Amino acid sequence: MKPLGLGRTATVALIAAFMAACSSMPSMSTAVSTFDQLGGMSTVNKLADGFVNSSLKDPRLSGLTAGRTVDAAAASTKVSDQLCAVLGGGCKAPFTDAQLSSAASKLSPDQTKALSDNFSSTLNSLASNPAVRDAVTKAVGSKLGGLSGLL
Repeated sequence: MKPLGLGRTATVALIAAFMAACSSMPSMSTAVSTFDQLGGMSTVNKLADGFVNSSLKDPRLSGLTAGRTVDAAAASTKVSDQLCAVLGGGCKAPFTDAQLSSAASKLSPDQTKALSDNFSSTLNSLASNPAVRDAVTKAVGSKLGGLSGLL
C-alpha cells in the first residue's frame, strides 16, 4: 500500500510543478506576433495584393494616381514589406514612420476613408478571427493612410 501512496504524491507534485512552470510562461497571445497570428508572409502578401488592387480600382482614389502609371506588382511588394514590418514579421519597411505620416497628411478625408474601406474589406476576406482582425487594424492604425504613398 505504501508504494501506491508515494506514486500519488509524486504525481501530485509533478502536476503542481508543471502548472507552476506553465504559469510563468508568456501567454500564446503575447508570444506570437500579429504577423504570425494573421498567417505569416503568405497572408500578408494576399492582404497587400488585395489592398493595392482594390485601391487602384477605387474611383475615390483616382486622384492619387492621376497622370501616372502604377506598377501594381511593385506597389504590392512594398505594401507587403511595410505590413510585414508593422505586424512584427521582421521585414525591413521601405518607408519610415515620418514618410508614412507625410503621405497620410496629403489625403482628403474621402481618400482616407476609401483606403480604410479597401483595407478592411481585404482583411475581412482573409482573417476570420475578429481578434486577429482587430490586432492587425490596431497595429496598422494611423500608418494606413501613409500606405497610399506606396501606390
